[in-house]
Amino acid sequence: MIDALLRPPETRVDYLADAVRALSVLSVVAALVLLGPVETALFLLVLLGLLVSRSLSVLPGFDTVYGLVLLTAAWSSVADLYARISWWDLAVHCASTGVLAVVAYFLLVQFGAVPAIRRPHRASRSLPVVVPLLVLSLGLGMSVLWEIGEWWGNTYVDARIHVGYVDTMTDLAAGGLGALVGGLCLGFAVRRSGALLNAPAPHRTGR
Repeated sequence: MIDALLRPPETRVDYLADAVRALSVLSVVAALVLLGPVETALFLLVLLGLLVSRSLSVLPGFDTVYGLVLLTAAWSSVADLYARISWWDLAVHCASTGVLAVVAYFLLVQFGAVPAIRRPHRASRSLPVVVPLLVLSLGLGMSVLWEIGEWWGNTYVDARIHVGYVDTMTDLAAGGLGALVGGLCLGFAVRRSGALLNAPAPHRTGR
C-alpha cells in the first residue's frame, strides 16, 4: 500500500485523480486560514480518505469520482447547502455512502478478505451477486456509523447539525441505495472480469 501511495502518476486518469487530491489539500489550507477547527478537521478527513484510495488498486476513473463526491459533501456542509436545498442531503448521502462502500470493499481486497474483481479468480456464478451484497452490507454499516457521528456532533460539537428520526431513517435509506448502486456496478465488473482470467494481473490498475 505504501508503494502505491508514493508511486508517481502514470496516466491521464492518475493525474486527474491527483488533481482532485490537490484540491483537497487546498481545501484544508483554506479551512485552516479562513474557517475554523471543525471545518479543518472535516477536510483533513476528506484528505485522509483520498490518500487511502490512492494506496488501493481501484477501477480506472473511480478515484476521481470518489474524490469529487467527498469534496462536494464537505463543501456542501461548509456552504450550508444541506439546509438550503431540501433534497441535497439525501443526494449526498446516497453518493458518498456508495463510493465509500466501494472503497471499503477494495480495502478488504487489499487484505485478501474478499475476492478481487480485476485479478484472475475461480469461475463462480454467485460472485456477481455476492459482491453487490457485500458492498450493500458495508454501506449500511457505514451509514449507521455516519448517523451516530451526526448525533455525537449535534450533542457535543454543533447543535446546528440536524438530527431526528425522519432524518436518520431517510439518510439510512439513501445510503443503502447508494451502496446498492455501487455494489451492482462492481457486480457488473465481476461479470466482465471473465475476459481477464487468462491475462496477467496489471502492475497498476489506476484510479
